Formats: sequence, structure tokens, C-alpha cells
Amino acid sequence: MALDTPGHTPGHMSVLVASGGVTMLVTGDALANIHFAFDHPDWQMIWDHDRELGVKTRKSLLDRATHDRLLVTGYHYPFPGVGHVVKEGDGFRWLPAEWVWDRET
Repeated sequence: MALDTPGHTPGHMSVLVASGGVTMLVTGDALANIHFAFDHPDWQMIWDHDRELGVKTRKSLLDRATHDRLLVTGYHYPFPGVGHVVKEGDGFRWLPAEWVWDRET
């Protein structure tokens, strides 16, 4: 399902992908810097086309990811680039997924 997630750029979209009982939120650049975006979702980012809308979009995505316990991925995330989000104080914390190397698959 496509999600309208403007702010970073006009017309920016994120995507929810579901398979096998797991839903993943693909954020694109809506959460471009996980340190700022997660720790301080209310901060306006200089690289956002519409900074106020970027704040609203980030908060909405992070709230949804936390509430729905979504698997999350996007651009510029540290390895393995996939994980979960938890609420922490006034912000959020990134929990990277455990990486398992399986050479048989």
C-alpha cells in the first residue's frame, strides 16, 4: 500500500509491504537520518523541502511503526538496514534486526 509521506520532497511516498504475516514499512527518504529523525522527530531538517510537513510526516511514520510493530527499512539506514522502532522518552530508538548469514539460501 502506498502512503503519502510529503515533506522531504513534494510527492514523496512510502510503502507498506506485507507477506507471511509480517508488514514492512519502506520509508524512502522520509526518515533519512535515523539519529536526528528518531531522537528528535520534532526537529526541522534543512534538507526537507517543506520542513513543517517533514516533522509531521516523521512523527506519523514513527508512531505508526511503533504502534503497529512494523519492520522498517529506508535509505541511509546502517547495516543491516532493517529493524524496528520503539518509543523512548520524547523520541524513538532504532533496533536493528539481527543479521543471520545463511549461505544455503
